[in-house]
Amino acid sequence: MGWAWLLALASVLAWTGCARRNPSSPAAESRPPLRIHEASNGVVALQVVVRDLLPRRRSDPVVRLVGVTHLGSAEYYQRLQSLLDREPLVLFEGVGARDKKFMSTRESSYSLQPALAKALGLKFQLSAIDYSHDRFVNSDLSVEQLAAIARRQGPAGGQQGDGGPGEDLGVGDLMAVMDGSSWAGLLVRFGVAFIETSPKLRATVRLVLIETLGAVESDPSQAKGLPPEMRRLMEVLIQERNAAVVADLRRLIDRGRASARARVPSVAVFYGAGHLPDLERRIQRELGYRPGREEWLTAFDVHPARDGMGPADVAVARGMVREQLRMLGMGKKRPKP
Repeated sequence: MGWAWLLALASVLAWTGCARRNPSSPAAESRPPLRIHEASNGVVALQVVVRDLLPRRRSDPVVRLVGVTHLGSAEYYQRLQSLLDREPLVLFEGVGARDKKFMSTRESSYSLQPALAKALGLKFQLSAIDYSHDRFVNSDLSVEQLAAIARRQGPAGGQQGDGGPGEDLGVGDLMAVMDGSSWAGLLVRFGVAFIETSPKLRATVRLVLIETLGAVESDPSQAKGLPPEMRRLMEVLIQERNAAVVADLRRLIDRGRASARARVPSVAVFYGAGHLPDLERRIQRELGYRPGREEWLTAFDVHPARDGMGPADVAVARGMVREQLRMLGMGKKRPKP
């Protein structure tokens, strides 16, 4: 099985791109939303941050950035659900999900993410988290807004496109992979099904995903090894959608300042981990917030030795991840445990 599609898939699953750093705003900082933790017993875990941002005014809400990977263990999503259920307001991601129709249609047809979750013995976020409470409010772009942005971006040469939603930015190609309707999607679909046939293969893929997601440091939209269309797609998916979240937060803050009855003590922003670096910078820079406490939750882990992976297998998997990330210009040195 080739590794390149697994690495690209990892980016789609949890990062969907990380926004580029803004050199004109040195005061606005962000910290990694994902990290690798290796225990003394050999268990390797992918951990995701829950990070507080504190307001200047005591009456403004604390903003709690709740990063999430779209695949994780049942225990991970139970902890997230408990955390989110304590929040008076949760702003969650989902293009065009203001009516929460995704909750009734998520199992109706093939989709790569839940299929991969099943193959790896994990859960899929949309199936594991209950969004039905009124406190869960969608904060994202509509399908029409995303399509308009894609048309404005135009093809690689910078001209406007006139095709369907996201045509020029490759959204259609990405969705064809995710739903298995293209040749590339069919190949990935076959590969995912094959993972279930071997505990060792399942452990290997888990390790590859952990090492990939935990090691990515540079901005995928700037990775020289990716096609220009993919880089622009990642940038749009991050930049424009994060701007929508910050606009919603600004409206919430303004309402609270205008009326004490409209105030909430805190608000959770429940978004894919790849959105967090840019969101943290924006909220600090545009809304005047500062860093606060943080907590790390384990999304999923792997026990290589228990599942038949020897030291040589682990070394080969890690070496392939590092080489692929190096070729894409996205890697960083992995710290020693």
